[in-house]
Amino acid sequence: MISGKTALYGVVGHPIGHSRSPAMHNAAYARLGIDAVYVAMPVEPGRLPAALDGAHALGFRGLNVTVPHKPEAFGLCRELDPVAREVGAVNTLRRLGDGWEGFNTDAPATLQLLDGAGFARGGRLLLLGAGGVARAAAWAALAMGAELLVAARRPEAAAEVCRDALAASRGGGSAQPIRWDRATTESSRCNAIVNATTIGLAPRGAADLAPLGIAARTVVVDYVYGDTAFVRAAREAGARVVTGEELLVRQGALAFGLWLGQAAPEPAMAAAVEGGNR
Repeated sequence: MISGKTALYGVVGHPIGHSRSPAMHNAAYARLGIDAVYVAMPVEPGRLPAALDGAHALGFRGLNVTVPHKPEAFGLCRELDPVAREVGAVNTLRRLGDGWEGFNTDAPATLQLLDGAGFARGGRLLLLGAGGVARAAAWAALAMGAELLVAARRPEAAAEVCRDALAASRGGGSAQPIRWDRATTESSRCNAIVNATTIGLAPRGAADLAPLGIAARTVVVDYVYGDTAFVRAAREAGARVVTGEELLVRQGALAFGLWLGQAAPEPAMAAAVEGGNR
């Protein structure tokens, strides 16, 4: 039962109809008996400042931010945590009295899952994309001392991700932009491949990712959830796959902890996300 005492949380993005975050967070609240509700809110490009002001005025206690708003949200926060500042993108907002405090839970979630999947520190990682989530993946890669290659359709965007990641890096490693058409060749020489593009988000985009050389036991990460062509190819090759669902749950659990000050019930969250695959 939603009442005037129910705490409000949500996610903003465009598109947002596919999001499983509401099911995931609402399952967590139900599991712990928390009087809260989490909703998805479509926010068109150019409308984010108004949306965040409106959510604050309505009393929302926390928000997640997804495509395409993560880099812009970075500049709209009153305060930033160190990881968000280093990444240059925000995906989690916590309410302050006069605005929002920005965090990036994508970055530590990616680092934890790369490590858990067996990506060796100092390994070679190919990153596809140059948006907000790509910045989080680049941060995680360099935190593990990786030899990072970044491929994007806009070469200048890939170069910017590399430059900013290196400037913020504390873990050593290296970062180099490469042409998008070199991704196919370079992929076979990498220990990990990360898809941080939106390719696969819609069925019509599933075939747009260039064929990649995926070796057995390569760590393959796809931020897009669902049965993507990229994940299917990785499994067929015998790769160690980290799915978009796993990333969603891990970053969501970190956001939950920031908002509620307690550990998230990750099994309940994972079950709710998995239910979206049926």
